[in-house]
Amino acid sequence: MTRHVIDTNVLIVASGEHPESPFSSQNHPVNDPMESGKVLKWLIDFEKGNRRMVVDVDWAILNEYQNKLTDQDYGARVVFEKMVRGQIDYMEIEWVDNPAHPAKVAVLNKPLDTVIHDLADTKIVSTCLKAIDQVNGPGCNIVNACDTDWYDWQEALGVAGVYVEQLIEEWSRNKWKEHHDR
Repeated sequence: MTRHVIDTNVLIVASGEHPESPFSSQNHPVNDPMESGKVLKWLIDFEKGNRRMVVDVDWAILNEYQNKLTDQDYGARVVFEKMVRGQIDYMEIEWVDNPAHPAKVAVLNKPLDTVIHDLADTKIVSTCLKAIDQVNGPGCNIVNACDTDWYDWQEALGVAGVYVEQLIEEWSRNKWKEHHDR
């Protein structure tokens, strides 16, 4: 059974598409309803299943979720449901003292410490690596909907054993190409 460190954008996009969530779909960057619907379907399947979330023990990932979503948003309700069912694994990771960055910055080894330029994502990578390193533990991956940075880091992450599951691969890769073709 694979465990997942879920990028906040997955919860935001899914919340924007869920009919009972007050979060508006105009507030996320996936403007194609077919594509954002795939993200919602993945999160619905994830919620219903026995797959596990992985977060840091210091709650930096969970705090980011709380800062971006309200308690009524579907993504936040999925996180709460996973907590209630005991389907969250907590990893102890190390932190860097970085007063220039308002969010917590996680320690990453070379070369990832110079490759991952979005410091807010260091906690996601570090948490996933910690889960992968667990002896006899199930695998772990990162799940992404629409952040294109993950493509920039794909090779280095792969060498480190981290797989990023792109929920809307074609849409995201096209956005990444648009950004790099400028």
